[in-house]
Amino acid sequence: MITDFEYAEEKLSDYGMIVCNFNNSGMETVSSGADITFQQIKPGKSSKFHLYSSTYDSCYSATFQICRNPCSTASDGDMYLSPELVSALQRWLCRRNGYNRFKIYQNGLEHIYWNAAFNSKQIVLNGQIIGLELTMTTNAPYAYMDEVSARYECLAGTSFDFYDTSDEEGYIRPDVKIQMLSSGVFRLENSMDNKIMKISNCTIGEIITIDGQNQIITSSVPSHNISGDFNYFFPKIWNHYEKGGTNNLNIFTPSLDCNITITYSPIRKVGL
Repeated sequence: MITDFEYAEEKLSDYGMIVCNFNNSGMETVSSGADITFQQIKPGKSSKFHLYSSTYDSCYSATFQICRNPCSTASDGDMYLSPELVSALQRWLCRRNGYNRFKIYQNGLEHIYWNAAFNSKQIVLNGQIIGLELTMTTNAPYAYMDEVSARYECLAGTSFDFYDTSDEEGYIRPDVKIQMLSSGVFRLENSMDNKIMKISNCTIGEIITIDGQNQIITSSVPSHNISGDFNYFFPKIWNHYEKGGTNNLNIFTPSLDCNITITYSPIRKVGL
């Protein structure tokens, strides 16, 4: 059972509140980030449908309620929320500046997060506020795991293995940091797609940073015209499902001596 959560680096318990259910009826069914819409077509004179595409048509959302923690109140009257507390809660949760990281405190889900925004409705009893109903909207159909980072000390032409542990098939563009230990044209190839990232005019000691999600590349050397020397193929890590298991082994091969750090958040299909 969820009782506490963290949002934008603050905890619900910091406000003396807990997650609750004012209409608890026991079991419930919740979305888990696996709501896929299938597009089908039926050929003429056939009774069978063919699947021609599938999409995620909506982001993950959930609705839950919060109230005062009865363990921290002296009497039933203290369960009511003051206007000042309601103001503080809604100022914390209901923002218009984009998504913030949301994490729940529940065994097995400590390392899962959503990028979330909230709407709030007040729950009123006898003319006084006893809780808030929160509707969470996220920026993706699923959740993510805390960032995973791996560092490799590489020799030119020597490969290294990287496993994508996401629940979702396909690819993710990770963040990549490359510390050059030799000079020249740097190439990085992944066996999963056989495509090559290429950066010319690299120098010893240079640090190249790649923001995979936003597809931005920068260099620690101001004189390096990185935008002109880059072929604009951003590295990808892949995950394919196969009978009997998952093919998530990405074998990278760099062309120059370097240290490479790969960072990403694996996709997780879980619900509240």
